[in-house]
Amino acid sequence: MNEYEIRPAVLDDAEALTVLGVESFGYPRPDGPPRPPDADGRRTYVATWRGTPVAAVVDRRYDSWFWGSRSRTAGIAGVKVALEHRGKGLLSPLFERMLSDAVADGCAISTLYATAPGIYRRFGYETVGSYDELVLPTAELAAVRTTGGSVRRGGACDVPVLRELYARWAVTHNAPLTRDGASFARTDEEVAGEHPGMTIATDDDGRPSGYALWSRSGGYGQDGTLEVHDLVAVTDQGMRSLLRALGTCATVAPTTVIETSAPDLLQLALPSHVWKVRQANPYGLAVLDVAAALTGRAYPTWLDLDLAFGVSGLPVGSDGAYRVRVADGRAAVEPTKDAEIVYTATGLALRYAGVSSCAELRQAGLLSGPDHDDERWDAAFSGRRVHIRDYF
Repeated sequence: MNEYEIRPAVLDDAEALTVLGVESFGYPRPDGPPRPPDADGRRTYVATWRGTPVAAVVDRRYDSWFWGSRSRTAGIAGVKVALEHRGKGLLSPLFERMLSDAVADGCAISTLYATAPGIYRRFGYETVGSYDELVLPTAELAAVRTTGGSVRRGGACDVPVLRELYARWAVTHNAPLTRDGASFARTDEEVAGEHPGMTIATDDDGRPSGYALWSRSGGYGQDGTLEVHDLVAVTDQGMRSLLRALGTCATVAPTTVIETSAPDLLQLALPSHVWKVRQANPYGLAVLDVAAALTGRAYPTWLDLDLAFGVSGLPVGSDGAYRVRVADGRAAVEPTKDAEIVYTATGLALRYAGVSSCAELRQAGLLSGPDHDDERWDAAFSGRRVHIRDYF
């Protein structure tokens, strides 16, 4: 490794990073000058060989919703290694440097989309959900039974309504991004301009209850497709109104693609199970700072816990034993000398996301030790579903 240098990217690396990105991902070369490596809330780290970047990782900063609270998150993107330098172990020092800096900046967790999840398990990441493209006949939407309400076309002046609806929806799930901060610094006009179709649902009381951002492609024959890029509803009436309205495109767009996390509550409104997953994008989570992750979230006010646990294999230096005390909806975490139960790093990621019970973690070899506190652990991490709505 002495022949490689690990460092943050600088502006002079922009051209080499563009070339590396085209080679790694097969994207067409963008028009205009290369994007600076630290634009739009991004922090890029590179491994250089003879002064030229040959591997790179991007840390995109944002907050995620977990357990009704915002959690500072290092979102990993743009992982790439030049073909001739693969197999040299470059990802390990890149991730160590990047995640150490993220913890120093207050990030409690990290997330990524892993094309090969096994590569990232050594860094503590485990798959907790998936951002999917669901394909179904548009006629199925036309058959959705409505229960009242109405829909209307939206515009730039309605984007604040969309932001408020999204926040109301997102806070009730685990993993949605907050859609604010440097990574989402778009004006209302820019948001509206990105989506030719914006439909807003209102319930019988006249209050906005959901929205759909959509576009059309493929003409008006058998190749006609309705692409639904964002579908959010905070009431059943709003969801049904939106689905039925989208279904009116059935004669000119026989196929609909909805970007969401399956299973989605929208599927409960459909009359049959006809959807297929066209593309799945597994979403991985790693816990970076144990104390910050557990104290930064809210808990049920009735929950009373005093438990010790250990964790091993975390991507940055937080391995050890901890005692967590929960009372009045908040937690206090402090180091302790030992603990009877021990999570692996990936087991702790699944525990934090709430997607696996203690029994399941034990069956997978991700939790060891006596099981007498399992019910209380499960009570602290239940009742919310992982739902991803942004592909970064």
